Amino acid sequence: MSRPPEVPVVLRPKAKKRRLGLPKVSTGCKTCKKRHVKCDEGKPLCQRCLRFGFVCDGYETKASKAVRPAVRRDLLPKPRHASITTHPAIVPAVQREMVSERLNTDDRWGPAHLLFNVPAAISSSPRQSPEALQYFQYFRQESVNELSGGWNEPLWQTYLLQACHQEPFIYNMALTLAAQGRSERLKRGTYVSDTSHHHEMYSLKQYSSSLRDIRQYLASGNQPDVRMFLLASLLIFIFEFKQGNLDTAVKQVRSTLALFKNMRSIRSPVIVYDHDIRCPETLEEVIIDMIARLDKQGFLLQAKQSSNNENKIVATTVLGMIHRSPDSIVVPSDFPNVFTARRYISFLQYWGRPNFANDAIKHALRHIAKIRGQELDGPDLGRLVPAQEFLDRFIETKQWHTAMDKLLGRLQPRRTSEYRCALSVKIQGLATLLVMACEIGFRMETSTNMAMEEVQTKYGSVRGLCEEMLHLGRLVVHDPEFLKCYVFDFGIIMCIFIILFATYDHDLEEQTVQILKDMRPRKEGVWDSSAMAGAAEMIVRNRWSTAML
Repeated sequence: MSRPPEVPVVLRPKAKKRRLGLPKVSTGCKTCKKRHVKCDEGKPLCQRCLRFGFVCDGYETKASKAVRPAVRRDLLPKPRHASITTHPAIVPAVQREMVSERLNTDDRWGPAHLLFNVPAAISSSPRQSPEALQYFQYFRQESVNELSGGWNEPLWQTYLLQACHQEPFIYNMALTLAAQGRSERLKRGTYVSDTSHHHEMYSLKQYSSSLRDIRQYLASGNQPDVRMFLLASLLIFIFEFKQGNLDTAVKQVRSTLALFKNMRSIRSPVIVYDHDIRCPETLEEVIIDMIARLDKQGFLLQAKQSSNNENKIVATTVLGMIHRSPDSIVVPSDFPNVFTARRYISFLQYWGRPNFANDAIKHALRHIAKIRGQELDGPDLGRLVPAQEFLDRFIETKQWHTAMDKLLGRLQPRRTSEYRCALSVKIQGLATLLVMACEIGFRMETSTNMAMEEVQTKYGSVRGLCEEMLHLGRLVVHDPEFLKCYVFDFGIIMCIFIILFATYDHDLEEQTVQILKDMRPRKEGVWDSSAMAGAAEMIVRNRWSTAML
């Protein structure tokens, strides 16, 4: 692809218009200010932006300036081109309309407050075809909630809908996923009807239109909005993965990231992503953060642990990213909300060092490959973790559980959707503690395992911890609001599955298999509950057959 021009394309006449002698105002939305046009100051979204196909980025408030961190993270090299260099903060500082299925936003969100106080969903479709309108309505009411997994994720529930009004290929991808979702829902019934086939054909038709529109968009000669095609890549990945085409899904995102590097003038062969505890602040940061989390999952799914894998983990993953993070973090004594708690446990599980969740998942997948008779690349020795690194991570994990238990205590009486999300996050934290206590997938320099001592003190034994995880797992999975469909982010599939590598108790093994079966056909990121339930059954059968010899 040719490089974008050094000077942004200007659609208005070059001749400077004479300004009327009227007083200037500073209360317009951020998008209109950037475009230097008069804003109608509509709330929650500027109607002028919507009418002309722009994403309205909301209004500046004193609160938004107050919570902005003093030191910015250098996420990626700054772009050269002014038209794509600075995008306004994505978060309109207005109170979101509350609906029964969304999270309670009464809490003050600290630095993340601006990200999750978002406006109500757009109330009208950007197209007028009756059939398209029907699918778009389904997308708004069902698909976005499924993608977010019941979480109040503004990327899916607000800004994706805004993007549908800006770019036709985003709109067509929304119709694609809506039709795909309707087809899958019918297939989960007692029979496959002609209606299901119609939805499937419509989905493929819209997907083809989306790819064609993306190619035309990039070949148009105008500077593309980098946020739009990054968002499109996520939607394409979701569609292809749900179709069972993981390799195609990965290739699509790789191609998008290659184009992203070209537009951002990134000369290195990979994208270096610095993980941070603070929540992303701009739409581009949010999408890149989503891709980074997806990248890590994809790497774990495809990775094979090598015999020479000692103190360091492989950093470059399937999408061509290098993940970096600080060696340690300061865990607060209390979490203001479940989003903050999830942010911290994600760091402890996947981004910080040592990466115990990564070790455990790679160990589990390697074990499955061995049972299936696949050739492995050396013995499974596991990483050798220095004693101080283990101690630091254990202290952080213990602090996390203390803060998380306080949050659960506040949420439990209300039993809202936020409480249901908090239970899933707690399971993730317990899985981390279990992996550390049982040393699943790694070795320690010292014989003293304080994680095991913590488990014995708090739960009585490893069995007690496993029983607590299974109990919480049943509460989550058997809840009527639990979504048995595709959700984008980390969930509890692998957390429940990893119990098999901490115990050989047949009763616990059977309970683990049953919970995974009860989750079907749910998919989380790159993890499929049906596939993992089958793998769990295979592991249990193999153990029984070995024990009988």
